[in-house]
Amino acid sequence: MKKILLMIFCLSQLAFAYKAKSEDLGKYSIEGYKPHIEEAIKKAGVAFDGLGDVYEAPNLGYYNFATIEKDGKVVAYTGLTHVKSYNKHEALITVISPEGKLLGFYLPDANDKHQNVHDQEWINKYLGKAIEELPVDSLAGSTFHAYSVNGELRNTLRAFDYKKADFKK
Repeated sequence: MKKILLMIFCLSQLAFAYKAKSEDLGKYSIEGYKPHIEEAIKKAGVAFDGLGDVYEAPNLGYYNFATIEKDGKVVAYTGLTHVKSYNKHEALITVISPEGKLLGFYLPDANDKHQNVHDQEWINKYLGKAIEELPVDSLAGSTFHAYSVNGELRNTLRAFDYKKADFKK
């Protein structure tokens, strides 16, 4: 009887893991978050005409990128991934310079519980920084969430650095 219960438990966990994985595949597409991405680009102060080439990379843990273009030239890049926030995943949109520095980031799915991640003073600590320059910082009232964001900003910049040779210049 114990073996049967254990088998049922294991199968239920596998079914849950498959559901979570399959939901992640389509949810974090550049096209699906395009209005939020454009808002993040504007907040970062980057003048642009639109998004260009899209580089979806599910094999890198869903670090998806697109070029940001003005007058047919690449002026920056945007990245889209997700942050684990307690019981759910939230989108994390980044704006990255061609040199690999963080120009801006935005969490459009942050709910009322995590509104402090939109605090401009906290965000400013990260702007203009490369991976090795990012602060290890917490945010009052949201320490777990702040550490998750900090880690994913670093991971996004690493994924960008890894993939940038493939990106349109």
